Amino acid sequence: MNTSDFNWLVEHGPDICRKYAGKWIAVHDGRVVGVGDTATDAAEQARKSEPESEFILEGVDSEADVVYGGA
Repeated sequence: MNTSDFNWLVEHGPDICRKYAGKWIAVHDGRVVGVGDTATDAAEQARKSEPESEFILEGVDSEADVVYGGA
């Protein structure tokens, strides 16, 4: 996992939750490169915009207002 992208998710959690609640997002280099109703949709969009890059997928909880890190 790219820890800088994960840290970016945690740092920008409230904004991400407001904008993408209930969606899946793909993050690469501190920016959202894919959004979809499913992880597959977000990944496909990310592969189109960043075909050679690795990204992380995150499901954005529609009830939460922050993105939490896990162990």
